[in-house]
Formats: sequence, C-alpha cells, structure tokens
Amino acid sequence: MAKAEQADTDAAGTAARAPGRHRRHAAVKAPGGHRSPGGHRAPRRRAARRTRHRLLVAALLAALPLGWLWLMPHGRAQAIVGGWQDSTTRHPWVVALGSRSVYGSGRSGQFCGGALVSPTKVVTAAHCFYDEATGQRIDRPDLRVIIGRPDLAGSGGSEVAVSRVWVDPAYDVSSNDWDVAVVTLARPQTGRAVLPLVGPGATAPYRAGTEATVYGWGDDEGDGQYPTTLHAVEVPIVADSTCAADYPPGPDGTFDARSMVCAGDQATGGRDACQGDSGGPLVVAGRLAGLVSWGTGCAQPGHPGVYTRVSAVARAIDAQL
Repeated sequence: MAKAEQADTDAAGTAARAPGRHRRHAAVKAPGGHRSPGGHRAPRRRAARRTRHRLLVAALLAALPLGWLWLMPHGRAQAIVGGWQDSTTRHPWVVALGSRSVYGSGRSGQFCGGALVSPTKVVTAAHCFYDEATGQRIDRPDLRVIIGRPDLAGSGGSEVAVSRVWVDPAYDVSSNDWDVAVVTLARPQTGRAVLPLVGPGATAPYRAGTEATVYGWGDDEGDGQYPTTLHAVEVPIVADSTCAADYPPGPDGTFDARSMVCAGDQATGGRDACQGDSGGPLVVAGRLAGLVSWGTGCAQPGHPGVYTRVSAVARAIDAQL
C-alpha cells in the first residue's frame, strides 16, 4: 500500500474504533455504569471480532467510583490474559495514554498503552485517536502520557502533556492497516530508558514460534475487569499463513501481512492482550516488534491477537523521531 505524505496533527489525541471492528482500547463507562458518548469498547478482539482497541473499556472503568476498582482482582493473569503482574519500574519505557475528562480519574484516565522510543516520542496505535462508531479523529484536550506510575490508582511517576500527535496517513480505520501513531511529549524524559525498534523490513522477529512479550493495563478476561498495575504475558508469533486463515476477508476485519502480525496460542488460546491494551508494546529480543491492534475476543483458540508489524512502519516512525 502506497503511503501518502505524512501529516502532522496537533496535540490532543483520542481513541476510536473502526465500525464493526473491535480494537483493544479500554471501554468507557461513566459513573453509574453508563457508557459515555463516544466510548470505545476495547477490542482486544471483537466480541465476535473486536479490534483490540482497548482504550474504551479502560476509560469507562476509569470513570467508575474508586470503590468499584478495589473490587477488581489484582493477582496474576489480570488485564493481559494468562500473564502476570509486572512493573513500570522493571520496564520504564512502557507508558499509558490517559484522558481524565473522558475516562475518569480512577485509573488515571488510562485508555491505551505505548512505548517510549526516544526522550520525546511515544509510539502507539493510530486507532487510539479515532472514534470507532464514526471512524473520525477525536481530540482529547487533556491527553497525557503517564510515565513511571507503579499503580494507576496512585500519583507516582508523572503525567506529561502532549505537543503533537502524528497518525500514519496510510492508516485505514475500516481495515486497521498501518495502525501506528507517534506522540510527541511536551517535556523530554531525559535519562529514562527507551525501547529500540526492530529494523525496517526485519524478518527474524516474526518467525513462527518466536517468543514475544506484550505489556498493558487491559482487561483480564474480556469481561471489563481492569487492573491498576502493569501486566505482561509471553505469546508466540503465529505464521502469517495461519493468521490469514484465522482472519479471512470479511466485514469484521482481514489479516494483512504487509502491516500486521499475529501472536498468541493459536491452537489452545489462553494468552493474549485484551481491551484496554491497545497501542501497547509487543517486544521481541529487547526491541519493539508490534503494537496491540485488534482481534476477535480475547485469548480464544483460532483467534490470536493481531498487532501492527513495526518493521513495516519503522521508516515512517523514524521520520518522526
């Protein structure tokens, strides 16, 4: 797919989903359990094929009263399905995107994840800045990047303002192709560890069976349970041919090996990213290899998670650094 000239957009990003596709951002619930306008359901997979935009769900949960949050389980295998509780102290380059005005303050307004790749740049998913219902860009005036916060219910670390959000101009909200965005921080994070990218056109990180690790704060069972601490899970890379068979052409989404890669236990399920994990990093051998994008359900057999293939967009990302 030819890529148009890269266009910049000013500060304020927002999350969204392509119609019919469930992405894995967090779903948004307003106080009292009502879904707020424009709320996205974090598709980690579509509830039949939900894109993994996990923004919305997280956002909704963030808006719930704090008391509700304490009722959520916080042990292993929360958020990211089949994994373990981890820490931003161990992985300081894992960041969260937050908007308190939309997703509430209970979880710092978290709706998507991302990776710090330079002192001023965060790589995340493009769909985090779109409304799934309308397919249009949405601005979040209070968009912040949450860095180094051990618990989203606390005040540790920092919430950094955003000066610009660039979305790949080739991003297709209907197909989820080229699902990548670069967020520019208003304040450099000098001295903080960053995550390097895989190289343009790299193939080794995507060999079937290669172990990868995905990080996020999303749903643990696909039922709207969101933790306040970072979680991680190891998932094997799935062969492109297998993923193409799992996601054939159809209205709910089609796997495209040019810009996507799958990871997960294809045969048995059980390990996966989920709603609220959108934009989070998929790491192979210490490098950013993928971004949580979409999928059907969460951790289901025959429906591995679909990620943006970073090697396919590495040059576009580099041009923004």
